[in-house]
Amino acid sequence: MAGGIKQVFGTPQTVFDSSTDIASTNFSAASTAFDNTSDAAYPYAPYARVMAEFPDWAAAPTDLSTIDLYMVLQDVDGTDDDTTTPTSADSEGATYCGSFILNNDDELQRKTITISLHGVSKCLFYVKNNSGQNMNNDGGTNFVMKVTPFTYEPIA
Repeated sequence: MAGGIKQVFGTPQTVFDSSTDIASTNFSAASTAFDNTSDAAYPYAPYARVMAEFPDWAAAPTDLSTIDLYMVLQDVDGTDDDTTTPTSADSEGATYCGSFILNNDDELQRKTITISLHGVSKCLFYVKNNSGQNMNNDGGTNFVMKVTPFTYEPIA
């Protein structure tokens, strides 16, 4: 059948693989840089699927609480980054991307959201823990986040 459009996914990039705990109401450290120009088939993809694994908690998170995703653009004029990066509980100049909604279960939770990458060539991600509990990444598993860029193309 000719016509229509299809989603085309790039290569997943692991931006977090961390055993560092994130206290409730605090931001993580910066992720590994995400590069939206490195996928030879689809550089500058306009969207991304973001999968995160939140491994363990001090106790079950508050039901329907969130882990919020932020980004800080890098090399916006070829050399300089946007400023300023999140500190402690303050987002500073970071851009909000979306939220992972949590269940009140004290166990590994894998969540996926879709975000916009319009205008993003490179960035650093940060997460803010709004779960009501400390995220303890020391039970043998890490906090992992993978970003998979994607686009749409016509069906031939």
